[in-house]
Amino acid sequence: MVSAKTKLYFVTDVHGSEKCFRKFLNAGPVYQADVMILGGDLAGKELQVIKREPNGKYSFTLRGKKYDLVDDADLESAQQFIADIGYYSYVAEPGEIEELQKTEKLEAFFEVLMRERLLKWLQLADERLRPINKPLYWMLGNDDPNSWAPLLRDAPWGTYAEDGVLKIDDSHEMISWGYANPTPWETAREQNELELLASITNLAESVTDMGNAIFNLHAPPFDTGLDLAPMLSKDLVPQSESGQVKMVPVGSKSIREVLENYQPMLGLHGHIHESAGFRKLGRTLVINPGSDHTTGALNGVLVTLEKNKLNGHQIVRG
Repeated sequence: MVSAKTKLYFVTDVHGSEKCFRKFLNAGPVYQADVMILGGDLAGKELQVIKREPNGKYSFTLRGKKYDLVDDADLESAQQFIADIGYYSYVAEPGEIEELQKTEKLEAFFEVLMRERLLKWLQLADERLRPINKPLYWMLGNDDPNSWAPLLRDAPWGTYAEDGVLKIDDSHEMISWGYANPTPWETAREQNELELLASITNLAESVTDMGNAIFNLHAPPFDTGLDLAPMLSKDLVPQSESGQVKMVPVGSKSIREVLENYQPMLGLHGHIHESAGFRKLGRTLVINPGSDHTTGALNGVLVTLEKNKLNGHQIVRG
């Protein structure tokens, strides 16, 4: 347990970014945080194939730009760049990826690459945080495979947060839930609003001191300004109005209901990368630090807690 004041450092939606994850591990100690929390969506979403050319060189196209790599040193640098923006790279022989697609094995292959990076991160967290005894809590988000939950539970360092009420210091309890309300992409961990309400209520009923509680819920509460995302057409194309992308609230109505009914001290959220900020729902401060993982920039929030009091909060970026 820690002192009367607890400084909490919260980051979410790193989406496979090597640079963001390493920054997270470094930033907790730099900010002198007593507790580090990594919200959901650890997994990246993209596989970047690097072609091995017949002349011993390599090439790939990323975001419309073609890269030609002369030697293994270039290849190593390119793979690090790809990992830093949250993609998974693979050096493929001619026709190899096409064969995986043909035999419907590409998805399973991609999951192997994702798992390898996660296991690497778990080991790195152990190496960096165990020697300084820095508490770490993490959970899955809607984009993460459910099969990762046992890996986080068995991590050499850190506590998996979704299993129940956790005491993060002498005064503050935390519940966590990484499922989101339905999205157009039908991601791995979604629940309809009634299911979300039941799951979070079940956790909340075990909290003993709601006035000092933290609700770490991946989806933001509906229509709070922390959940604004581009309006999409049926074919998932962002819609514009007067030359500007039209933004609409897409957060969870059940999560808003839970926060308004229980009035915990603090709500920690993510999921909607574009909507960083702070809001108040009654006495509850709700926060979404946002995410810029594809640039390698890390958004986080520092919150200083006391018993029955929030002593300060700020968004930090690095």
